[in-house]
Amino acid sequence: MIMKLIIESLKNLLKKPFTQKYPKERPNIPHRLRGKHKYNKEKCVYCGLCARYCPSDAITVDREKKEWSVDIGKCLFCEQCADMCPTKCLTLGTDFEFAELDKGKFVFRG
Repeated sequence: MIMKLIIESLKNLLKKPFTQKYPKERPNIPHRLRGKHKYNKEKCVYCGLCARYCPSDAITVDREKKEWSVDIGKCLFCEQCADMCPTKCLTLGTDFEFAELDKGKFVFRG
């Protein structure tokens, strides 16, 4: 039993590491990664469909002030908001790095 462990350990010492050295080495990003929201303010009609169909209530739309915000801390990245948008002003990008100490930085305003 101990001999098996020694042999397995020696095999693993000679292998290339499986993990990447992030952030020095950038990971391969999948084509359809759902990351941080991208918003085109000129196209938006502030209909509120994105907020209505958001299952986690992460999106708020104020029609009078013409303001829009998404709380990334609540977002499920399901992409229903982008699918329901009639003007396609909302999409999900490939930015996936969200490490922050302040919760306020997770609210994206458009």
